[in-house]
Amino acid sequence: MKTNKIIIVLLITLTGVLACTKKLNVIDENSPTSESYFKTAIELQNGVNAVYSTMRSGQLFAREWSTLHDMRGGEYSSGGPQLEAPRAELLNQATPAAGNSVMTDIWTGCYRMINRCNQVLKSAPGVNDNTALRDRIVGEAEFLRAWAYFELVSQWGEVPVYTEPVTAPTDFKGKSPIAEIYALIISDLTDAASKLPASYSAADNGRPTSGAANAMMGRVQLQNGDYAAAKAALLNVYGRYSLVDNYNWNFDGDVRNDDATFAYAGHEFNAESIFEVVFTDKGDGGFNWGYNGEGANQPVATARAQDQGKTWGNFIPSNRLLDEYEPNDPRFKYTIWEEGDTILTGSTTAAPLVLQAADINTTTSIKNGVTKKRFFRKYNIYEWVNSGFHMAGLNHRVLRYADVLLMLAECEAEIGSPAQAASYINEVRSRPSVNMPPVTLTTKNAALAAVIHERWVELAAEENINVDILRWRKKGYFPSIVTDPKPGQVDFLPIPANELATNPNLR
Repeated sequence: MKTNKIIIVLLITLTGVLACTKKLNVIDENSPTSESYFKTAIELQNGVNAVYSTMRSGQLFAREWSTLHDMRGGEYSSGGPQLEAPRAELLNQATPAAGNSVMTDIWTGCYRMINRCNQVLKSAPGVNDNTALRDRIVGEAEFLRAWAYFELVSQWGEVPVYTEPVTAPTDFKGKSPIAEIYALIISDLTDAASKLPASYSAADNGRPTSGAANAMMGRVQLQNGDYAAAKAALLNVYGRYSLVDNYNWNFDGDVRNDDATFAYAGHEFNAESIFEVVFTDKGDGGFNWGYNGEGANQPVATARAQDQGKTWGNFIPSNRLLDEYEPNDPRFKYTIWEEGDTILTGSTTAAPLVLQAADINTTTSIKNGVTKKRFFRKYNIYEWVNSGFHMAGLNHRVLRYADVLLMLAECEAEIGSPAQAASYINEVRSRPSVNMPPVTLTTKNAALAAVIHERWVELAAEENINVDILRWRKKGYFPSIVTDPKPGQVDFLPIPANELATNPNLR
């Protein structure tokens, strides 16, 4: 859903200007309100487009959402003293302060998404000019609201639940029980799966499909501990997608520099991709530092290539992640660059370059006793561009088929079918560009250990492990099956200080 295909608009404000006389109130047509707008399916679509705008803003996918999951998931270490204080706090402290800005941005971004979804869902019943489009938009809003509430409940636990748009500064809610939040998420995803199409034309790529709703349902139910429901949802996805032969195709895309575009046709929205958040590389280094994500003319790039690249070097792979890879697992080189590797192998304008330690502005890391400078290749741009500052346009793959297979493997392990768990794991390991030896599993604990290992190496740097750790820790799998990658870390984040100061129902 690149910006030249869908125009992202601001959510219409909840209050408007009314010109009043003694006899009647007249709506100012130049300043529409939520009551005067949202009368057609196109206007409703504009409303849901604003939700995507927030989702890919700096508060969420363009920067801080990835940061929070990366810092708390055990896969990352500090790249050096350049790591900013709020990020270092999330990485190093078991309990972050309530004023942590990264955490606060994610809380705010999720609730902004939710409020905009609520406006769409409230207005939809009055739209009748194109009921097919209206119903699809309802499904999109339900999916996006479910995603936002899952982020909140998985990271904060009990949080306020809003199902109506906020229209007054006193519309505060207190905390809702975790079970009630999961019930709302499940209800939203169930209805979304019935309303969303199986696929889109290229112009609408980036919107959730029925497959995305079912895959998200599987993730939610797995975290909720209902393995039968998770398996049922994931089986609705099984076989509808396929693993791409080249593992790296899941993390590259359009890279633009000096008016030269290196397009990898078919890599974004490929057969393995289930849901992507879309970014665009305009080649100008622009980034929406205001974090609002608004407007068709705003930069729509992501900062993660900078944060984990060789110049800023804020984050590097942790020793724990490095040692997780089996010898000769090709996914190590697909995921991580180290001194001695060659970059620019995909460029059509620059010669290949061998990385030297002096080229990498990070501290060192240790893999199996070997000390080198290393940084993440996954979701980075150095295969094509060697730039000290390049905000990337690589789409973020939120849900992909390999994740579905490994979630199915975990369900089978939990319900006592280790051989079937092995079958799903081996589908992932047998991808042509990976081709790792198959595993044979005969016990539950062996199957769980295999799932945990495979999720680390297959899904590294994809913002899954933080949520996985919370699930596995709750089940007592640390240290009975593997060691806890983040010992002592709190499961739930503190509610942001500004929310506590504003909302009297949370004090």
